[in-house]
Amino acid sequence: IDTQKTKGKEPVRTPKLDTNGTQKELRKDVRCSADTTKVERANELIDHHIEYLRIRQSICSSIEAGEPQVATDLLSSYFRPVLIPLVSLERPINSLPIRREFNATLLRFRLDTQYYVELVMNHQELDALQFGQRTLWRYPTIFEAWLEHSLGFAQSPTQTDVEPVDVGANANEDDEIVPREELKLKRAEIMQHITDVAALVAYPDPRKSTLAYLLAQERRSELAAAVNSAILRSMRFPEEPALVTLVRQLATTSAYLVGYRSSARTAPIDERPQTRVPWVLDTFVNSDDVPSPL
Repeated sequence: IDTQKTKGKEPVRTPKLDTNGTQKELRKDVRCSADTTKVERANELIDHHIEYLRIRQSICSSIEAGEPQVATDLLSSYFRPVLIPLVSLERPINSLPIRREFNATLLRFRLDTQYYVELVMNHQELDALQFGQRTLWRYPTIFEAWLEHSLGFAQSPTQTDVEPVDVGANANEDDEIVPREELKLKRAEIMQHITDVAALVAYPDPRKSTLAYLLAQERRSELAAAVNSAILRSMRFPEEPALVTLVRQLATTSAYLVGYRSSARTAPIDERPQTRVPWVLDTFVNSDDVPSPL
């Protein structure tokens, strides 16, 4: 070492890096970034649900207002799983209907028959007849094809000898095959309903006929409720909001407790319980005197 050159000079000191502080700052930045991402995703999810809530309200409002075709178009655009496209007559049915397809077909049938009724109410009898021939009478054909395949399925030796498949925890009732007896029952109901709605055009004023119940507003409301429930199921949401369920339970519990107290006060002194009976959920649920919920 050249002591002459270094003599009288202070050594150069390199500042010591605070690695612990830097790492803490990095972790803080990462946490802030992650929190920001979570908030953004949560906001996007909320906006998504609000948008679909508005669409769902539009669908139900359209049905209530007598415009089921508008509701059908919205369902096809935004909630396609609710309305699986009708089985085409050009495309053969290769298997029995699963529950999801069966329920979607029945819901579509209700929407189509309601559209027929709305045409008759608006004095569009010719359009109603054309729509009925083009659309309504396809449903019996669909069910006849399902019944034919169900008969072949039952008689097939390859099917009768096969043990049922255990799908385990992934089993879903929407994927179950609809039994043949249920298909026969629904086909008869569909035929009867088509016969009833088709007869509306025979009356000068359907509102004064024996089939006037088909024109009632209550039928629109029932259909709107059924469509709303189907949408919620397709989105895997409860059919009744949790807040409504909580309010019902609270009202029922309050009514039960109030009834217990009032009966205890009005009873004769000698018949009043000396000690208060503890409240038990099982007793409350199985009690015959539980007041009905709101």
